[in-house]
Amino acid sequence: METHFVFWRSKVKRNCGVYAAGIMLAVIVSCSRGTPDQPKTDIPPAPAATTATGYEVSAVTDGGSVGGTITLSGAIPKLPARKIGKDPQVCGTADRESQKLIANKTGGLKNAVVIVEGVKRGKAMPSAAQNAEIDQNKCEYLPHVQVMAVNTEIALRNSDPILHNIQFFQGDNSLFNMAQPVQGQVNKRKLDKAGNIYVECAVHGWMQGNVIVVDNPYYAVSDENGKFSITDLPPGKYQVKIWHEYVGEMTQEVTVSAKTETPLNMDLKDLLAKKAAPAITSAAAGTVVPAGDSNAKPAANEVVVQMHEVPGSAGANFLYDPANLTIKVGTTVKWINVSGEEGPRHTSTDDAEWETPQTPAILPPGAEKWRSGFLRNGESATHKFTVPGKYQYFCETHGQYGMFGTITVVP
Repeated sequence: METHFVFWRSKVKRNCGVYAAGIMLAVIVSCSRGTPDQPKTDIPPAPAATTATGYEVSAVTDGGSVGGTITLSGAIPKLPARKIGKDPQVCGTADRESQKLIANKTGGLKNAVVIVEGVKRGKAMPSAAQNAEIDQNKCEYLPHVQVMAVNTEIALRNSDPILHNIQFFQGDNSLFNMAQPVQGQVNKRKLDKAGNIYVECAVHGWMQGNVIVVDNPYYAVSDENGKFSITDLPPGKYQVKIWHEYVGEMTQEVTVSAKTETPLNMDLKDLLAKKAAPAITSAAAGTVVPAGDSNAKPAANEVVVQMHEVPGSAGANFLYDPANLTIKVGTTVKWINVSGEEGPRHTSTDDAEWETPQTPAILPPGAEKWRSGFLRNGESATHKFTVPGKYQYFCETHGQYGMFGTITVVP
């Protein structure tokens, strides 16, 4: 079942790029190049230095370590290739392999993030985490997964001679949405809350990445063989979180002894098995929509609108289907994202707070405005129309690129 849209983001007017033929944003942003490699050395700590998060930097003389391999045993699914359907002169036209699930022949899992939680004192934050960078290069985010320190800035670079529009999500909240039209431009944004950041390009839906924001330096990202190591950890008992963008996350308790490596070899097969028949929580609060529900028969007095990403070299790659509806008073419209596993997030809103010059919100007098959360593939949400008249709505992320629709409600 679905509910009315009740999810709201903080009411800060989006300052995202708006582009049409011959129009360019007055504010231009871009960024510096990212690298997946961890630094060889750490920034030396000042004595008894305490960060804004309460973490205290001090010398670790008897530290131990945690290391091992993150694996997936058994059959590993092959995810669908990503369709490349825009700006072929830079992005090319050939399909690209998914970056969400990469494992070697023995099941070693790449890009699993391992974080020791709750550490309040110890070594300094690595320099790479204090100077995080993400590069938009040949229509990919580089690196695909990286870690940065909370309360620091991340640099964003557009190395391509085309428009990119980078958007950061933390949970279901869009932190920012920046248009970057000029090759080589750089901008920085500060992130002040620890957690997982999902990155997506509003122009090229296949461009996706992850930034993990941490409040202590005890983390690692598994390499192409699934191996990781976390060093100079003060002795004690800890909860270790293992997160992977496709498989999921789990925690494991470990006890670290002085000057000793504690082995941590984790097989995430049970997490992967849970995805065999997943349930997806809708951005409409409290609703669970079974995967594959996009083709379900609509309920009585309900009309389904699918949210698509359509390959194409130019123009509106994102659309509502059908884009124009005529319905009777009392009808419920359900929007569902069917862009696929590698597709982008979409929204549906008729709230003028989020409109752009290309996508003005239109509401009949007395009608209730609505705004969905950012719906991922398979997620849906609904709105019941009780006031006759014409409505025009749009996707907050892709409306500026042609994703809008109209609904005419008749008595």
